[in-house]
Amino acid sequence: MFMAALDNSIVSTALPRIGTEFESSNKVQLAFSCYVILSNAFQGLWGRSSNIFGPKPIVFVTIVIFVIGSVLAGASTSMEMFLVSRALIGMGAGGMFSLSSIIIAELVSVRDRGKYQGFISSVFAISALSGPVLGGTFVDKVTWRWCFYIQVALAVVTVPTMAIMLKLPRPKGSTVEKLKSIDWLGALLMAMVTLFLLLPTNLGGNLYPWNSPLIITSYVLAVLSAILFLHVEAKHAKQPIVPPYLWRNRNVTSLFSLNVFMGMTFWTLIFFLPIYFQIVVKETATAAGLAMIPLEVGIFISSYLAGVLITRYGKCLPYIYSGTGFTLLGIGLCLLLAQTPSKAIHLVVLFICGCGIGQLFPSLIVAIQASVDRKDIATVSALNFFFRMTGSGLGVAINGAIFQNRLAAALVQQGVPEAYAQLARLSAQRLGEIPDAYRGVVELVYLDSIRAVFRATIPMASAMFLLTFLVRHVHLGDK
Repeated sequence: MFMAALDNSIVSTALPRIGTEFESSNKVQLAFSCYVILSNAFQGLWGRSSNIFGPKPIVFVTIVIFVIGSVLAGASTSMEMFLVSRALIGMGAGGMFSLSSIIIAELVSVRDRGKYQGFISSVFAISALSGPVLGGTFVDKVTWRWCFYIQVALAVVTVPTMAIMLKLPRPKGSTVEKLKSIDWLGALLMAMVTLFLLLPTNLGGNLYPWNSPLIITSYVLAVLSAILFLHVEAKHAKQPIVPPYLWRNRNVTSLFSLNVFMGMTFWTLIFFLPIYFQIVVKETATAAGLAMIPLEVGIFISSYLAGVLITRYGKCLPYIYSGTGFTLLGIGLCLLLAQTPSKAIHLVVLFICGCGIGQLFPSLIVAIQASVDRKDIATVSALNFFFRMTGSGLGVAINGAIFQNRLAAALVQQGVPEAYAQLARLSAQRLGEIPDAYRGVVELVYLDSIRAVFRATIPMASAMFLLTFLVRHVHLGDK
């Protein structure tokens, strides 16, 4: 979990420098999109495979894929190679995230899962605290490539430790029989839905106009793939990746929907705050990483406390209410953050956001696992992450399009010459090359574009809060 979470936090600090080196700052958000698309495309397969083969061998497969992607990302010589590497990293990390929740469910009772999910969320927060600092140090002092090579060292520790220490039963049967029992057609269709939904959302309004044939065709294919996927799962699959009866469970559908908007809200902050601190506040990459610490401290404290309290009192719903409420408040206050250089206000606003988001990590996964039978725990755990990362991909894509469109339009309105406007769009870290007569205007345009992103995130956080009223309380027993 530390490896996968560290990748997310360390890369967010390095992306502005990577975009500058490859002269592709307008494509930086695609690095996140490639990660999310591949991370989500295989979630159903990881969840079903863990039931068929057992979680332990599947988690090793995901770690190997993750490390290979990290090595290739560090060795990238172009933005295209880097994007392919990020896709591989996402494929592996997606499995590592969901399988950690599945393994916890295998090892402890539903009542104790709150505490252990709190521990897992704390590990996430620790990695998020250290990631920006490490990433900023690598970017400023060595090279951004070490943001990825460091994963090899962590794998050298992780793989043998898990091989020796992790004891889990393995389902009986031959490998051939297990491979035949996997719903390969369902897995393929689920991957197609993810690809055709998220790819045009990321490309539209940025690299392609929204009314282009590619964007429209992709959305049509997403709808057709989704219809075909639901038909195959309901009528033909012997062991469906998503059993149809799950959609009739009110808590399951409500929590899946809530996870979509949580992903949209949380990852917008993770993606755009480093850009704000580096470009608008003019911090170094290291200082921008340090500026994210209040957010991660809030996540660390609130996730741990929520997990412990869930175990003690057997209730998830209060922390879902307070988590979404605090997050909505924090997102609203982010408009203040974009209007003042005060570090004290930055600290308070980010801490409030962290306190809200942190409570949701343990409470949502425990609530959804407690809402289904034991045989469906692996499936809903993987789908929980699937919907969260789908939301994150949509959130970053939508807000990325808003940011780029606002930036491009405002640069023209302010009369910035095309050469300097093009430089500002393609390479955020090269604003210093713009003459003083226009640099101040460009920086104000960046600030206004960031404000537009925060305003657009408020409805996403509001939808997340309103969805909590559809979730029913589930008693957490001791079995």
